[in-house]
Amino acid sequence: MKCLNQNAETAGSLKTIRIFHLAQTVGQLGILVICFYFGLRNAKLFAPKECNAILSSFILVCFFILVCLQFSLLQTEAEKPNGLQLFNHYFETITICCTLPQCLALLTKLLNYYHLINGTFWMLLVTFYSFFMYIPMAKLALSRVNNNWGRILLFLFIVYSQIMWTARNIAVPLDSHYNKVLRQINNAGLSGIPILIIITVMIMSSWKIQRPHFTFSRNDSILFSTLITLLLVGRLLLLAIPQLVKGVNIAGTLNSYFNQINLGIIGRAVRVGIAEEWLCRFVVISLLAQIFYNNKYRIYLIVLFDGILFGLWHLLNLRSDFKNTLPVLKQVIEVTGWAFVVAAVYLYTHSLLLTMTYHSLYDLIVFLFYGSITKYGNTTKSVVQPTIVDWQGAFLWLAIYAVIALVIIWTKRRQKVIEQNLAQI
Repeated sequence: MKCLNQNAETAGSLKTIRIFHLAQTVGQLGILVICFYFGLRNAKLFAPKECNAILSSFILVCFFILVCLQFSLLQTEAEKPNGLQLFNHYFETITICCTLPQCLALLTKLLNYYHLINGTFWMLLVTFYSFFMYIPMAKLALSRVNNNWGRILLFLFIVYSQIMWTARNIAVPLDSHYNKVLRQINNAGLSGIPILIIITVMIMSSWKIQRPHFTFSRNDSILFSTLITLLLVGRLLLLAIPQLVKGVNIAGTLNSYFNQINLGIIGRAVRVGIAEEWLCRFVVISLLAQIFYNNKYRIYLIVLFDGILFGLWHLLNLRSDFKNTLPVLKQVIEVTGWAFVVAAVYLYTHSLLLTMTYHSLYDLIVFLFYGSITKYGNTTKSVVQPTIVDWQGAFLWLAIYAVIALVIIWTKRRQKVIEQNLAQI
C-alpha cells in the first residue's frame, strides 16, 4: 500500500512538471511573438544580434521544441524511448538551457525600454523563478540521458555554462538599474549554485549518484590526510607570499589588499569553490567511477580524465574572459595538472568540503592579489601573451602536479582506501 501511494505521488509530481514544462514553452513562444511584434514597430528597440536571436529562437521553439520533438518528453518512465527520443533528451537539454534565459533577457529589455518594470523587483522575481525554471529540463530530458560520457559533456559544457549565469545574462539590458548587492550576487554567479544543486538532486536517482560526502573518510590515515591538508595550505602560501614580499612593508601591503575585498570578489571565489567542485569532483567523478567500474586501473583513469575534462572545460573562457587563445591554452595546461591533485585528494579523503574550501581560497587569492575580478564580480579581460618562460612554467607545474597526484594514489593501502570511498560514490 505504501509503495502504491509513493507511485501515485511520483506520477502526480511528474504530471505537474509536464504541465509546467508545456506552460513554460508556450510562455516562451508568447514572449518571442511579443518581442517580434514590438521589434517590427520600433527598429531601435533591439540590436541586429538580438533580432537574429529572436528569429532563431522563434524557429527553434515553433518547429522543434513545441511541434516536432516536444511531446516525446511527455512519455512515461515505463515506456522505452526510441532513437529519436534518445536524441531528443540531448537536444531538449541544450535548447531549454539556451532559449529560456534568452527569452527572459529579451522580455527584460522590452519592459525596461518602456519603463514597465522596477529593476530590483524584476531581478528578485527572475532570480527566484530561475530556481524552478530548469526543473522540467532536469526531470524530463537530462535525467533520461543514459550515456555517462553524454551526461558529463552536457553537464560541463551546456548545463553549467548556462545556468550559472542565468540571472546575470537576463540582467544585461538593465545595466546598473537595480540593487547593487543583488547585482554583485548575480554577476558572481552565486544565484546559480542552488540551481545546480536542485538539478543534481533531480537527476541523482536516475543517474545512480549518491549523496555528496563532506567529512573526511573514516577509512583514511589521519596522518596522511593531515599531510594532504598541509600540502594544500602550502600551495596557497606559495601563491600569496610572492605578491606580499613585493612591497617594502608586508603588513601595509597586506592591509591594502584586505581593503580591496568586496562582495563581488568574495562571491566569485565562493561560487567557484562550491559550484566547480560540486560539478567537477562530485558529479563528474561519480560518473567516471561508473564508466571505469570494471577497469583495474580505474583510480588512475578517474584522476586522469577528471583533470583533462576540467582543463578542457576552461576553454569556455574563450567566449568571455579572454580575447586571445594563448592565455586560455596556458590556463588549460595549468588547471589540468592542478585538477589531477584535487581529484586525487577528493578520492582519498572523500571530503568535498576540503576541496571546496581550498578551491575558494585559491581563487580568492588569485582575484585579490592578481586583480582579475571587479567589485561587481565581473571578470577583467586579459590579452597578455605568454612568453616562452610562461609556457615552460606551465608544463613544469603540470609535471609537478601529476607527480603529486601519483604519490597520493600510488600505494596499495591508499588505493584500498580509495576503493572503499568509491564504493560510497
